[in-house]
Amino acid sequence: MRYFSLLLLSIAFIACSSSTPEDLSKKIDQLIAEDSYQQAIELLENADPNNVDADLPKLKEKTYLNYGLFLEYRGPEDSSMRDRMTSALEQYIKVLNLNPDNQKARSEIKQIMSIYDTMPNRTPGEDIMNQLRELGFDY
Repeated sequence: MRYFSLLLLSIAFIACSSSTPEDLSKKIDQLIAEDSYQQAIELLENADPNNVDADLPKLKEKTYLNYGLFLEYRGPEDSSMRDRMTSALEQYIKVLNLNPDNQKARSEIKQIMSIYDTMPNRTPGEDIMNQLRELGFDY
């Protein structure tokens, strides 16, 4: 009987500890508010896709977009402007790979690339340029 009680207690603990889609969404919102994007991305990458169904791609899209905005406008002060813009572009590309119709990511890419256009012989790198071309940008 004692083992049966322990088994039931263990099952109840596991059932209560598994996160629901709402819990994951709230945790991601909290991490975004704290600018803890790497932690949010890690949480999303390790999330059980069966537990959150269609919400997982939306949560990833939101996290990558907010991370890009953070890098572009407020990024780490110890990094160069070019590094921040390149990293922001990488995040916006991830957004567009999830949702090619995301207009905010598209407008931010255009804004960053217009800045690069003012600097002769400067690009964010050939790999990023190729990814942008694959997404329909003409750079």
